[in-house]
Amino acid sequence: METSSGFLFSDNLFDNMKNTENLVVVHISATAVYAVIGRVVSADDIRIMGVGQVKNSDYYQGQIKHRERLQGAIKQAIQDAEDTANCRVHSVWLTIATPELLSKNSSGYVTVEEETVSAKDMVQALANAKSKDLPSDYYLMHCCQQGIYIDEQETMVDDAIEMFAHDITVMYHMMMLPVASRQNIQKLLQSCDVGIDHIVFDAVTSAEYGLMSEERQQGVCLVDIGAGSTSLCVYKENKLIFTHCIPSGGHEVTMDISADMGISMIEAEKLKKQHGTVDLHSIDPSAFFVFKPQGSGDEINVSVYNLARIIEARYIQIFTEVARQLHEAGLLSYIERGIVLTGGGSTIKGMVPFAKKLLKMPVVLSNTHPAISAYSYFDNEALFKQLNLQLNDRAYQTAFGTLLYSQSEQFRRSEKSEPEALQKGGMKSTFRNVGQRFTSVLKKIL
Repeated sequence: METSSGFLFSDNLFDNMKNTENLVVVHISATAVYAVIGRVVSADDIRIMGVGQVKNSDYYQGQIKHRERLQGAIKQAIQDAEDTANCRVHSVWLTIATPELLSKNSSGYVTVEEETVSAKDMVQALANAKSKDLPSDYYLMHCCQQGIYIDEQETMVDDAIEMFAHDITVMYHMMMLPVASRQNIQKLLQSCDVGIDHIVFDAVTSAEYGLMSEERQQGVCLVDIGAGSTSLCVYKENKLIFTHCIPSGGHEVTMDISADMGISMIEAEKLKKQHGTVDLHSIDPSAFFVFKPQGSGDEINVSVYNLARIIEARYIQIFTEVARQLHEAGLLSYIERGIVLTGGGSTIKGMVPFAKKLLKMPVVLSNTHPAISAYSYFDNEALFKQLNLQLNDRAYQTAFGTLLYSQSEQFRRSEKSEPEALQKGGMKSTFRNVGQRFTSVLKKIL
């Protein structure tokens, strides 16, 4: 798993800003490729310098459908972001969703060779966890450290470096990808003349953008409904304890409308966005509207109620699968704050009350994050205004969340188990108990 710093070399225009880092994110979805360039001033101050968005449907449910077209879309998205930010991209953080994701809570036990825990012990702990729980044909795409048990202590600490101990057990949430799929993604990005610093599951970065600390503490499930898949992640006591990717999303809704009404996918998507709802109780069963498909002289009388029933049926299927996954993992009783919805598929009318009624738990939509703002070096006021508009576009939230995740405590703690940690000196220890309650959660789901 690569752990080099993801940055780009920019023009002298930015040299006057010290102690900052420029990071680039590429998010590949089922409908588009997004590129975002952000200037990280601090964890609470990330300024978006450039964005690019290119429509493309050649990455679907974790599979590259047409490599050349997808390559062109990635190159164009990066180029558009470069042009806005006036810089050159050399490496990126990549965020994806794939039903091929294999996730597991794991642990690595190490006997401490010296009196105090060192970086070498932390690296060995991850190696031991991988040797135990990483299948030979899978690659560790991303892992999140959950905590560390020292000797026989009943509670965990977040960082054990330089603490006295005989042994440590480091707890991880491991997210794995088939080696072949990882190699295909890597080769694809290399063909676009950029390297990959990190690959991150999209729900984790969406959670960084859309979840409040109180929600993570009390227990929450983020549900990111994309076009081709629905990504889940669960947090408890501020720790990531579950991830999953369901191979169903908003695209299936569009396909259902297209098949039922005998219209093209483009027209079905238009109907879904303009007239779609999952709130059947708000609809007059006798209401109709006239729809004229593009390129056709015929008009179609569309029942608003029937359209809503088509849409509702697919979302019932998606949320039933969400509930099933949470139930099988034994997590329903732990998500006290319920569900937070994000992704393009969550924006359809009536979604929140529909999901509340179906799941019988609290449901809210994610909010914008205050740390994300537009970089204001531009002399071009129109360009600056355009960036501000894009900040509110939910389609970019996963990429923005990746920038936030790069500065998170979660990422910094997890990095200490990487082999590159041995090359970094001066690690300082931070100690914090996380409580017996979270310990019982881990014991239940491991």
